[in-house]
Amino acid sequence: MEKSVLSLVGQGPLTPWPLNREPLRHPQPLRYDADTENLYRTASHIFLALDYDGTLVPLASSPAEAQPSGELLSLLALLAEDPLLTVVVVSGRQLSDLCSLLPIPGLAYIGTHGAELRTADGTVRTLIPTGMLTMTMARLRRELAPLLTHVPGLILEDKRFALALHYRGARPEVEEWAIGQLVTAVQECRRQGMALEVLHGKKVSEVRPIGLTKGNALRTVLVGLPPRTLPIYIGDDQTDEDAFQLLDRHGLTILVADHPRLTAAHYLLNHPRDVLRFLDVLRRSRGVPQKT
Repeated sequence: MEKSVLSLVGQGPLTPWPLNREPLRHPQPLRYDADTENLYRTASHIFLALDYDGTLVPLASSPAEAQPSGELLSLLALLAEDPLLTVVVVSGRQLSDLCSLLPIPGLAYIGTHGAELRTADGTVRTLIPTGMLTMTMARLRRELAPLLTHVPGLILEDKRFALALHYRGARPEVEEWAIGQLVTAVQECRRQGMALEVLHGKKVSEVRPIGLTKGNALRTVLVGLPPRTLPIYIGDDQTDEDAFQLLDRHGLTILVADHPRLTAAHYLLNHPRDVLRFLDVLRRSRGVPQKT
């Protein structure tokens, strides 16, 4: 039986955060017991990183329909008030979209898979060179929009530093055709020397620069945290695997999925409602009072 990650967290320095290419595993169900709650309670500092779609909110047929619940907003606001707890939402969504969905003082945001960062004090930074990239994405959108925009079930989302094709509502044959159009356009860009990749997720395919990952963005914000910080990362999709790999043996990595699958995460929650329960357990363990 795999040794519990609880015996390994906090063992070693927080920097330089090497990327650990550990073998993938079937994650263990996350359990709430005295050991885990004691870990949350006694950590000198907690770094809590959370994906948005499929993690904090259920997946929806379009990005606009995936709205946060009042319970989620309240829990995040309470956790963000704890001075010994850093809360960051890490998403493929644009930074402006995240800030609008979760307007919570003290929250930090990483948008577009790590291209954009807004710190808890409101400082905004771009983490990648953007000039040629924005021109390339605009060109791709101009090429693909006439083909895809008016096809039922397809949504082409311009994220400025990335491009996402959503096909949750499309018929299987339309989905296959649309992905083919996207991949062909990206291959042409690559032949012209543009370092792009296509990542396929849950009913979405995204074009992004090679090396633009949530893991690389987390590496930037983790530097300088207090010694023996406990990092926790929760995500549901392929785009979260780099973050799971980064934090392997440094902290708690939790996959959100209906059924276990091979992943770099150690633990499993089945649904965003289970994530809300986890956030409330964390709140109580840290002694953060619930407002009435």
